[in-house]
Amino acid sequence: MPFHQRRVRDRPEPAGSRRDATPPGHDPDLRSDDCNGRATAAGGAPGYSRAVNPFLFPLLLGLMLFALAVWAHYAFWSRFFFVPTTEDELLFAVTADGWRLGLARRRPRGPPRGPPILLVHGLAANRASLDFGMERWSLSAHLAAAGFDCFALDLRGHGSSRRRPPGASRAWTFDDYVRLDVPAALDAIRAATGSSRVVWVGHSQGGLIGLAACSVHRDRIAGIVTLGSPAFFNPKYALPKLVSLAFVLASRMNRFWARMLVPVSGYWHPPVSEIAINTRNVAGYLYRRLLVNVVENVSTGVLRQLGWWIANDAFASLDRRDDYRAALARCPQPALFVAAAADKLAPPDTVARAARVWGGETTFVLIGRTTSACCDYGHSDLIFGRRAPEEVFERIRDWLVAHSTAHPGTVVPSLPAGAGHAR
Repeated sequence: MPFHQRRVRDRPEPAGSRRDATPPGHDPDLRSDDCNGRATAAGGAPGYSRAVNPFLFPLLLGLMLFALAVWAHYAFWSRFFFVPTTEDELLFAVTADGWRLGLARRRPRGPPRGPPILLVHGLAANRASLDFGMERWSLSAHLAAAGFDCFALDLRGHGSSRRRPPGASRAWTFDDYVRLDVPAALDAIRAATGSSRVVWVGHSQGGLIGLAACSVHRDRIAGIVTLGSPAFFNPKYALPKLVSLAFVLASRMNRFWARMLVPVSGYWHPPVSEIAINTRNVAGYLYRRLLVNVVENVSTGVLRQLGWWIANDAFASLDRRDDYRAALARCPQPALFVAAAADKLAPPDTVARAARVWGGETTFVLIGRTTSACCDYGHSDLIFGRRAPEEVFERIRDWLVAHSTAHPGTVVPSLPAGAGHAR
């Protein structure tokens, strides 16, 4: 090796040399740098310097405070606008696949009439839509006053029927309502009253379930009343837009968003809020209570089936086993079809079309200015409109009385508050 490339090894450094010098205040045993610029701890072990982001803690604290504020907002308004139920008795029906379905019973207040009435709510709602705690807007209470034994059903996943059995899917379908929920409810009513038949009263999707049940369970449905239930679908109407919006935003968050927006609801009327209800025809204090007590999440399976109907203008089971629309002409039961003049989800022509193909006795009623109503009703104000009890409920009651039988005997008294709730 050339002399100039040789290295001198283990050569002691003179005292006071630059290599031996240690800057004042520096302890070489605490930290040094290796040849790669990495920090080394005492003893030469490599380590890394970690700088804490000064904004991390404030960010985490802000997120925690925001979550707490959201929870407090949701809890406060849910409690503030809560309306307790006022049924006489809460029964439960058990389906073949293990769901426990709530049935809120109102016993007859007048001379008893039969058969019993089964009331079924619509999409994104629960039984309170037809049996609200403020009894002026409870169709079930109005019919009980006329002598009918009334049962308001919570379909699976709604209201008192929200709890899923172990292993049950969240994506149940319309067909599950027809094939599983309906027979369970009919069996429970038969056990409670001894009647093997009911008259069906359904709003929106609840009416569609009833139309399907009239063919699938023909011997157990004595008659049917539908409110805003379209058995035909036109893509130009608002229903396809609502289904698409529900897929994107609200299918499993519907109840959450309704309660979060409740403080400002009813004071302004954005177009999207007018799709399902004419908010100008509903008192503000009532509308805010509906959002807290009636609105429910929607099964993605139901939405997919509804989307398939709209895309194919069909009304049938997903497995094609039951063509519900084709069966309408073979249904012999008497039927009352109620339509709202300004309904964007079930326009009057789609409801009237279903009435025209119905096989049994048919009555069609339009609720709007042309029929002397206070205004042109929307989809959900058929049951919550300012004058719905006078302009809608009374027509339903009169039709039901004309298609029912008076039962001689004493009036069945209502139960004391808090009694008779089977859990």
